[in-house]
Parts: sequence; C-alpha cells; structure tokens
Amino acid sequence: MTDVGYGRFATDDVARRANVSRGALTHQFPSRNHLIIAAYDYLLTSWERDWANDTIHAGHMTPVELTDLLWTKLFHSTQYVASLEIMLAARKDDELGNGIRAIMVRWTEHRDKLTAHLLGASPSDEKVKHFVQLTLCVLRGIALHHNFSTDGGAGLQDKLLADWKALVAGQFKFPAGR
Repeated sequence: MTDVGYGRFATDDVARRANVSRGALTHQFPSRNHLIIAAYDYLLTSWERDWANDTIHAGHMTPVELTDLLWTKLFHSTQYVASLEIMLAARKDDELGNGIRAIMVRWTEHRDKLTAHLLGASPSDEKVKHFVQLTLCVLRGIALHHNFSTDGGAGLQDKLLADWKALVAGQFKFPAGR
C-alpha cells in the first residue's frame, strides 16, 4: 500500500506480490477491508514492538529527545503516510472505521503510557497529555507537508523539525529534570 496508496490498493496486486492465488487470499481476508485492517494492525503492532525494544533500557528523555524518537520511529516513514491514508478512508466506511478505531484505541493507550514513562512523568499528567498531543499534531503536519509539498523538500522538513524542537526545549519541562 505504501507503493500505490490507498485509492489504488487492490487485492489482486497483493495476491500477485505475495505469490498466492486470489482464492487463497480471500480465504484469509474475505474483503479488501479485512486485508487493510489486518495490515494496519500489523503496522501498529510492529511500531509497538519497536518502541518496546528501543525503550526497555532507555532512561528518561527530554522533550527534545522524545520528539526525535517520535520523528525517527513513527513519522519519518512511508508507512506513516500510508497509515494516515487508511485512517482518512475509515472516516467514511463503517466496516473499515470500526476495525481501525479498535486498533487505534489499543495503540494510543500504549503510545501515551510509554511516552509519559520516557518523560519520567505520569500518563495522567495534563501537561504531559498536552505536550504529547501537540507534538503529535506538529510532527504529523511536518510529515504530511513533506509528502505533499513542492516548496523545499527535505531541507525544509529538517528546518521545521529543528524549529519545533527549539520551541519544545524552551516550553516543556518534566520530572526527569533534564
């Protein structure tokens, strides 16, 4: 899906790339939505695993270090843009939407708890919640801008990210005290 996008994603192409028959594919995934939901679940599960592996031995991070981790592990990838396409498509498709929302609930709870832990703070701390949501929105915007913009490419993306980190460094302090 990262190669062709949501709109051009076809189960026939998946069967061909996986070297399985169309029947074998539909046996496992009765519809395109079932396949997309399974792929989305796989993507988020792999992100969860990566996060767990990367943070088991990590100490507390500063907000800038956490921003770098979020950017590197989540937002700076073709898979992230593909996941956004799926989330947007799920708004208007009840079957797809219900499946995607169930996965998102699990993922966001995991992500937010781990993020608070990395900051040395409580996940129920309102300042932490605000920082996490604001940072996610900014990074999401930078990722989208890079994929749909013609005005500056990666250089502009790097500058926007550096500017955000400069703002974060001056505005957000958490118990880790660094």
